[in-house]
Amino acid sequence: MKNILIIEDNEEIGLQMAKYLRKMGYEVDLAASYYGAMDKINIDIDVALLDINLPDKDGHHLIEKLKEKEIRVIVTTVKNDEDFIIRSLDQGADDYLTKPFSLAILRARIDAALRTLPLGQDKKITYKDIKIDLNDSKVYFKGDQIELTPLEYEILVLFIKNPHRVYTRGQLLEMFWEDRDKFVNDNTLTSTIKRIREKLNKEIITTVRGIGYRMD
Repeated sequence: MKNILIIEDNEEIGLQMAKYLRKMGYEVDLAASYYGAMDKINIDIDVALLDINLPDKDGHHLIEKLKEKEIRVIVTTVKNDEDFIIRSLDQGADDYLTKPFSLAILRARIDAALRTLPLGQDKKITYKDIKIDLNDSKVYFKGDQIELTPLEYEILVLFIKNPHRVYTRGQLLEMFWEDRDKFVNDNTLTSTIKRIREKLNKEIITTVRGIGYRMD
């Protein structure tokens, strides 16, 4: 499963892209600012979708930081300006898309960028007693392989990539569930977190009362 970081300050656009790309089988994380992205670029990301027009700092400054980690960069911008585009490419961006763009074209551009990645990259995440092999989506706890559903796996990866960060129930719902009414009726999120806890350390995902959850 390939990992995409969406750096986009427009929440609606970011969530729309994330929802589509997750349906296409990508692992997706989001950041809404320069400094939010800086907290995430040490994570094992394959491609970054970078909105240059960020609220706290010019997104051009992020291109070099991303390329230092060998992350492919696709710039997304409302500016259809030749000098602006050339500047982005000269700084190391691999491609660009001018907004508004088709999500299908976005996926095609991501796939093209991924084809330039070296083969056989060793992609693993370790956190305490948990090890995740991103190459084949396998999870190990204290050395033993743990069977998770695709949804449980995606939620666990999100928390392990962002330890100690609190995710509200609403944020998790937007990321992983489309049908809010169904969630309210059968409490799907609570049940999913409970199953993850039962398969791993029961204290690994902590409930933040009245807010949501975090990985401890």
